[in-house]
This record gives sequence, structure tokens and C-alpha cells, in this order.
Amino acid sequence: MYVGRIVGAGRNQSGKLAAAYRISRRSFPNRSAERTGTSVNIVVRPGSADAMSDSPYIAYECLIWSERFSVVSNGTHTRPMYERLKAGNSPRDAIVGVLVGLDREFDQHDTPRICGLIDLAEDKLWLGSVTANSVAVMPVEVTDGQMAYITTYEYPLPHSTQTDIAFNAADAGEVCRHVIGGSVFSGFERPICAAACVNTGSGFEIAVLDTEA
Repeated sequence: MYVGRIVGAGRNQSGKLAAAYRISRRSFPNRSAERTGTSVNIVVRPGSADAMSDSPYIAYECLIWSERFSVVSNGTHTRPMYERLKAGNSPRDAIVGVLVGLDREFDQHDTPRICGLIDLAEDKLWLGSVTANSVAVMPVEVTDGQMAYITTYEYPLPHSTQTDIAFNAADAGEVCRHVIGGSVFSGFERPICAAACVNTGSGFEIAVLDTEA
């Protein structure tokens, strides 16, 4: 099944909060996840057929973190959500305000904007999305070893049935590998790259992974 981009938020088997983002290829396969400072960017691979594009739907920040929060998303809404959190907005208000303001991506597919959020201070996870017809923002209720997920196609709205119950990744690198090809994610076609963060108890551990050179 092709589901496009994926956002996951969960607790590993040790109870540590984790979030992940994965891109699956279709129109623009030549992309990578690269860490720069306290963010991860989706970038076009140099010399590829996609390198001439300047679309904000192709290259963008997909993960930003601080001592308290991390935000993952499939587009340019990552940074505005993070800035609202820094300004004192609650996670719910930060997600709702940005999603409603930006709306879905105005491409040929009306691609939903999807996002996940970790709040270490409150020990809470959130998922949110906006489609052509709906806006949904929900706290994530999972037990240890579970990851809830949303996708741009097929599963764009948070729902209790969209939960991986075999989430056993211990560190950020393992989280990347898990969303690329582990458990339920192995049934989602054409992965090309992923980024992930995991709470270590003293902040976030970050990892990125490309599936193609």
C-alpha cells in the first residue's frame, strides 16, 4: 500500500517518548534527511533530476526540537508550530493555529498536512492533521511498545486503530529503521528516508536514515 508521508508518535518498550517521520517516494524520489543544528531538513539530492525544483512541498524542515518539545511534520508547518510553542502556546493551540492558518497543501492531490509533537514536561504526545475537509488534533494514548501514526494518504486523520503494537525500537536509529521497514510500516511501499527523535531522559537523541544512495 502506498500511503505517502508518515508521522508516528509513541512510547518504546522502556516507556521513552519517540516521534518519527518517513517519506515514501512517488513524484520526487531523490531526497534525503539531513541534520543541521537542532533541526532535520528534507533536501533534494545534488545532481538528481529533482534538484532544479524550488517547491516548498519537496524540501523543508521535518523535525525541530528543544529541551522540552519536538515537532515532526511533512512540510513548512514544522517551524511555525515550534515557534508558537516557544511563545507559550499549548501543544493543542500551536497545532490547531498553524494547521488552520496554512490549510492542506494546494497541490494536485490536496495533500494533507500532518504532524506529531512530544511534550517532555507533560509526558504527552500529540498528532494533528488538516485535509481538504477536516482538521483533527488529538493527544496520543499509547502504552509502552506502541506507536500511533498518520499518513498523508489512506490514513490522514488520527484514529485508535492506527497503532503499531510492536514498537520495540530502543534508540533513534532503531526508530528510523522501524518506520522504514518494521512491523506495520513494512506494508507501506517505497520508503526513501526517515528522521526520528527519542527522549533519553536528558533531552532528545536524533537520527536520520536514507534507504537509497
